[in-house]
Amino acid sequence: MKTVVAETVLLGREAFETLGEVVVVPDRQIGPEHLKDADALIIRSKTKVTPELLAGSAVRFVGTATAGFEHMDFQTLEKMGIGWCAAPGCNADSVGDYMTAALLTLHMKHGVELEGCTLGIIGVGQVGSRVAKRAEALGLRVLLNDPPRAGKGRRRRIPMLGKAAGRI
Repeated sequence: MKTVVAETVLLGREAFETLGEVVVVPDRQIGPEHLKDADALIIRSKTKVTPELLAGSAVRFVGTATAGFEHMDFQTLEKMGIGWCAAPGCNADSVGDYMTAALLTLHMKHGVELEGCTLGIIGVGQVGSRVAKRAEALGLRVLLNDPPRAGKGRRRRIPMLGKAAGRI
């Protein structure tokens, strides 16, 4: 099995070398020539996955080590029968912890009383919901705003694993 890994994927070579050959390529330089005999492509957001990139390739799986997947044409991936996945929420706890540390720094170093303060959070997905939970635990009043979810009257589900992934 041959896997092409973007160089910004932390420990990418080590993670995939037990599966076979690994080729590490700078993110923005990954081109069709790298994928013609590759089975898998592991990227971050700097690599744009387009029909042109995948044309004539042997790729059967694309994974992004990012929470978002705007850089991937997942409809084309599914049309081509290529499995794919993203990593939504992969940074959510880290962001929540960072915000907690920042709020506690405001309190301890600058004397800001957190209890009773108000924090507004725009976007209440993986990250926003975890920040909200921590802020409430610190006694802050939390205002949540997520227009896309509010407009639907429910939480919007975005697939993190492509339909074709079960075929690899």
